Amino acid sequence: MNDLTYEKVNDALLSVVPEFQDRYKRELSWWEGPDPPGQYTVFGFVAKPAVRELLSANTEPALLTRIFDFFEEMAGSSDIQVPNLLQIEIFEWLVGDPEGLATAWKFMGPKTKTIARDTARIRRCEKNLPTG
Repeated sequence: MNDLTYEKVNDALLSVVPEFQDRYKRELSWWEGPDPPGQYTVFGFVAKPAVRELLSANTEPALLTRIFDFFEEMAGSSDIQVPNLLQIEIFEWLVGDPEGLATAWKFMGPKTKTIARDTARIRRCEKNLPTG
């Protein structure tokens, strides 16, 4: 994928993780705007709860790998709004969940680990960071 932009991140997420399509339709069925739901809405209502469930179950490593590869791409975007979205909607809760963070750590690349460390420092949750 090319450099990911904020405007395209929702479409990219659903393209890379088509398993989120049904959840998107179900969780955002209330949406009545003339435009599609915004990025924070999609990540807050679709990606975050799905990732939380997947990390808790830890039974689908291939899917988690694909999701965290996408997050790694988001983390490396030159459009600052993309890594900001990732930090706020995914990593702010994840650094507060030591078990989920330990599971996620195995799937993270260097850029997402940097966001996790930075977010943990900001949220004063460094004790939750896996060692190693």
